[in-house]
Amino acid sequence: MLSRRQRAALLSACAAMAVTGAAVLTAAMASAAVTRYEAETTPATCDGVIESNHTGYSGSGFCNGNSRAGAAAQFTVTASAAGTATIAVRYANGTTANRPADVLLNGTVAQSGVAFNGTGAWTTWATTTLTASLNAGSNTIRLSPTTASGLANIDYLDVEVGASPSPSATASPPGRPAQCTGSSPITCHFGVSPGNYTVTAWIGDRASAGNTSMSVEARRRILPAVTTAAGTITQYVFTINVRQPEGQPTGQGGTGTSGLSITFAGSAPKLSGLTVQPAGNPLVAYLAGDSTVCDQMIAPYTGWGQILPTRVSTGAVVANYGDSGESSGSFLNNSALFPTMLPLIKNNDLVLIQFGHNDKSTTASAFRGNLTTMINQVRARGGVPVLVTPPVRRRFDGNQLDATARHINGVGVNLPAEMRSLGSSLGVPVIDLTAKSEALVESMGPTNSAQLYLRQSVDGVTDNTHFSEYGAGRMADLVVEGIRERNLSLVSYLR
Repeated sequence: MLSRRQRAALLSACAAMAVTGAAVLTAAMASAAVTRYEAETTPATCDGVIESNHTGYSGSGFCNGNSRAGAAAQFTVTASAAGTATIAVRYANGTTANRPADVLLNGTVAQSGVAFNGTGAWTTWATTTLTASLNAGSNTIRLSPTTASGLANIDYLDVEVGASPSPSATASPPGRPAQCTGSSPITCHFGVSPGNYTVTAWIGDRASAGNTSMSVEARRRILPAVTTAAGTITQYVFTINVRQPEGQPTGQGGTGTSGLSITFAGSAPKLSGLTVQPAGNPLVAYLAGDSTVCDQMIAPYTGWGQILPTRVSTGAVVANYGDSGESSGSFLNNSALFPTMLPLIKNNDLVLIQFGHNDKSTTASAFRGNLTTMINQVRARGGVPVLVTPPVRRRFDGNQLDATARHINGVGVNLPAEMRSLGSSLGVPVIDLTAKSEALVESMGPTNSAQLYLRQSVDGVTDNTHFSEYGAGRMADLVVEGIRERNLSLVSYLR
């Protein structure tokens, strides 16, 4: 039986699958055959070590080069006749920084400074394609890093000699679909139904350099701006959740557009291919929460759940049902919220539950009762409930946060403490975002912590409850930290 990851990979590679209302692109196969050269197989050499500690690689391992300029991975490839070859380099770069490398063909630099941008996780593999003229017989292709950070992890080369510009779905992009318009930004829209989709994007251009970011739906940033040199194209694969409304379930801030909207921005966006296909059976992390969690349609407001997808690699997806103004009771009873989310939960899906900001007059027994009802119903569906205590407000008393900031409500209930206690009694994992965010905000102090929230000088509004995009990102990082600490099933998909 295929694993979730194997199913996701199969769907990503299957270019002929139909999607209702969306174009599915197929690349014409050229007559030349693709030959794969694994980094761990002789005569390939690695100035470092062959490792197998990050999943998703081909063969028996990958090259983890030493952290220095010139610490190369080298391949010996064979061409039956001289000609132009398309070379696809599969790599992973779990950092946020580009790790550029010169590509040397038979000892001579064929392309300099080829970008190997961050892929988000060491388990997330991407493909960069380039072309080179090979001699008949044996050739050496050397990837030589130009910075002290060294190479990205190198999995293999796919080499195709004498191929047309679009040799295969693996080695070359399929081209921009008709659903995409404009140049800066490039906007694409696919008329798909609500659900989960595998989106494959080929970022870069054969003729010119680019700088490209990628966002989907309601201001959900999927890929930060990456720089690509002329002739460099990198393939990225994402799992995307599509809902309607695309932002908050009750339509606050607008309902958006039905289907899937994708935007490629940056200073010089370059898109050489895009496909959208059903995602099969990804692990889903559902979010139940308030305005500090939700997908905010209108800038500058940003929920941490809006940023969390950038921390999750393909094969898993975030489905954000957070909604502004909701308490534990209103979320449980509003037909657009918990009752809509509940039937979608499958075996082993995670449900992260965060309330407290709007439970200002909720009694301890009512608060525990609301959360217990959600927990029991999630478990009845086979899901895994996780309690997330609410992030603090920015309300200082001297150099420390006051009681209201720490969510001791108007009737004296310590809401985070109630969540911790309930989690302990019911055997539910708890991510203590209150304690984590309190430590962060107090460490930054009354002045510097303002950048986590909304400021008049920067955002046009002063708000010490809701987050800036930067602040939402920091909160998302704290949630990821909690996911790792609790060893939840999403851990293997984190970037």
